[in-house]
Amino acid sequence: MADEGHYTRRSGPRNRQLRVGDGEREAVAEVLRREHLAGRLDNDEFDERVARCLAAKTYAELDELIADFPADEFEAPIVGSRGWRFSPLPFVLLPLLVAAIVVSHGRAAWLVVPFLVWFVVRPFFWRGFGRRAVGPRGYGRRCRPYGPSV
Repeated sequence: MADEGHYTRRSGPRNRQLRVGDGEREAVAEVLRREHLAGRLDNDEFDERVARCLAAKTYAELDELIADFPADEFEAPIVGSRGWRFSPLPFVLLPLLVAAIVVSHGRAAWLVVPFLVWFVVRPFFWRGFGRRAVGPRGYGRRCRPYGPSV
């Protein structure tokens, strides 16, 4: 589960009582080495944590070893990645909408309602619902396949 030698408190399964493999242990040992070189651990504490890391059996035990370190850039949440983006499409369609209303002598004024719903109301709702559709760790919801469950 460790991502090419990278381990965070959010990596791995949600059930933190599951057993870990050698890859996860080595990834946490690398985090401990990095924090030791950064001066956050003295030699004795580093040796103790590495010994506990190599003896760890569950993800919870590994999380406990790195819980007091600051979150690194890989673990920090991405802020503003799905923010508002400018779209020129409403401004392209707006003159066409006005032309249709003028040419139809006002009978096409009903087109304003779908235009406003599509380009004004919908983005606000989709932006709000889009964040909730993703789980707390950033993974999408799992959907069951069609057919009999196996």
